[in-house]
Amino acid sequence: MRKRAIFAADVRSLGGVVTVANARSPAECEQAFRVAHVSRGGDVAFQSGLIHDEDQASAAARVLAEFTGAQVQRHNRS
Repeated sequence: MRKRAIFAADVRSLGGVVTVANARSPAECEQAFRVAHVSRGGDVAFQSGLIHDEDQASAAARVLAEFTGAQVQRHNRS
């Protein structure tokens, strides 16, 4: 458990890993992607909604990684 509150100035020091994972839209049964972030300490996590364009998902992951000080990893899951 995090000992103190997180403020906007703390976000860049979260570190951790940002991933782009394959996902499926249950309603449309078509390929989609999710962007996720887990902080270095594992106590802060985020997962995006479905993103239908791979280039947009990759761009979102790069921006999120830059914002949080994390590294981008690509995971291929269905």
